[in-house]
Amino acid sequence: MDNRSFLCTFLFLACAAKGGVGQKTANANCLEWKNEVCTVCGLDSTLEISVKNKTKTPVLLCRGMKPGPAKLVMSTHAEPAIPGVWEVEFGLGYQTSARAECPHQFIASNNPPLKNAYEVGPIKIEAEIPADGTIQALACVGLSSARVGREGEETGASLRVLDLRVVSE
Repeated sequence: MDNRSFLCTFLFLACAAKGGVGQKTANANCLEWKNEVCTVCGLDSTLEISVKNKTKTPVLLCRGMKPGPAKLVMSTHAEPAIPGVWEVEFGLGYQTSARAECPHQFIASNNPPLKNAYEVGPIKIEAEIPADGTIQALACVGLSSARVGREGEETGASLRVLDLRVVSE
């Protein structure tokens, strides 16, 4: 066997040992596979991101998911980009080829007292994974404003995402 044949055989076997060269490698964030499709996609470590005010920020991309109903669940620690006591509206959402939404499930004024930082979650949202099997989880800060004593001022947020899962049902 010459060196090139040996190298090709070695690379093929290395890929096969890692789970093959097919769909399983298409979704590095897949945590559980069933019948060649991903059923649970998520983060396996804490993620720190900055989210601009009034935006939908991509947090997690899941491919090769089982099409159909799904549930997104997130827990995070949120702090305003400008220190101080703020009222924060925060949401978990998703985007697919067919739909995008990001409702606000956590509103600080509904959870008094107002604070410098918030433990948010777990918050949940129902979703629908389309036939292409791709869904992207979004973090939404709709209004990090109304800082106590200075209404109307706005800021983004710093998030430490502790847990994020997309579960195909």
